[in-house]
Order: sequence, then structure tokens, then C-alpha cells
Amino acid sequence: MTATAKHTQYVKGVFSHIGLFFVNFCVLIGLIQAINVYQMPQPLLNTILLAYMIVHTIMLLSLQLGIQVLELIRLKMPSFLISYYFRFSDEELIPLRILDPTKSKLAVIVLLLVITGGPVLYPIFAVYGFVFISGDLLIIAFDPNTILHYFTVFLNWMPPVIALIVIVTIVSVVIVEFKHV
Repeated sequence: MTATAKHTQYVKGVFSHIGLFFVNFCVLIGLIQAINVYQMPQPLLNTILLAYMIVHTIMLLSLQLGIQVLELIRLKMPSFLISYYFRFSDEELIPLRILDPTKSKLAVIVLLLVITGGPVLYPIFAVYGFVFISGDLLIIAFDPNTILHYFTVFLNWMPPVIALIVIVTIVSVVIVEFKHV
């Protein structure tokens, strides 16, 4: 590998890590702000759903940050956990041993978090956090109460969306299993 290619790879890695740290920061801000929804009275289903969303995303965020710090120490490109397992076919070996479900119990937990809503919940909190950050930085017309109101409206629509996701997941698993039989 030439010096220029190695330098380009390091620069790409630095920007990838900075970008992923920013996304993780937005998710953290989104989680913190979502807890404010509990200050207003909510229906029981919304309260349970929001608690699931928050606990699920906190676990995924902590694992994401742990894996990212490990890859930063090893000078590797960061892995975005919610899309990591979709990059490999059934026959391919997973390069990171810690993320291989056949060799690591932690990988099984990560895979379960991804299957049970990671690709949906993580971006929700990332966008929610980004709206708050940009609202504070750019002083947009949205005050925090308006943003909180929009999140509450969104939360009211989540039970049917979660039901649809569960149905799609079940159908996908059944299709994959029949494909292998």
C-alpha cells in the first residue's frame, strides 16, 4: 500500500469516526429529550412504548460506542451496528470476532437489538436529537415545547408502526426459514 493510499485511508477513518460520534451524540440528546415526554400525562400504551424505545436504544447506543472505541484504538473503520450484519451473506465470516454471534454472547445481544427495532429506533432518536441540536445552534422557530409536541404526536402513531414492523419481521423470518428448507 502506498503512502498516499494509507494517508487517504486514515483521513477517511478519522472523518468516519467523527461522523459516527456526531450521530451517537444526536441519539444521546434525543434520548435525554425523550425522557421529558414523561412530564406530560400519556396513555399507558405510549408510556410503555416510549420506555421500550428508550431502554432499547440506550443499550444499543452503549454497545455502539464501546465497539467504536475499540475500533478507534485498533485504527479500523467504524462499524455502524444497525447496518453491520446486513453487509454479510449467510456464508461469509464476520470479520470482528466480538460481533460474530457464533463466537460471542455479546454479538447475540447486538443481533437481537438490531432485529427488535435497531434500524428504526436509532434513527428516530438521532433525528430527534439533531432537531434539538440544530434548534439550539441555529435558533430556529421551533421552541422545545413545539418539538416535544411533535414527538408526542409521533409517539401516538408508533403502536401501529411497531405492529407493522413486528409483522414484517415475522414474515421475513418465515420466508428465510422456508428458503433454507
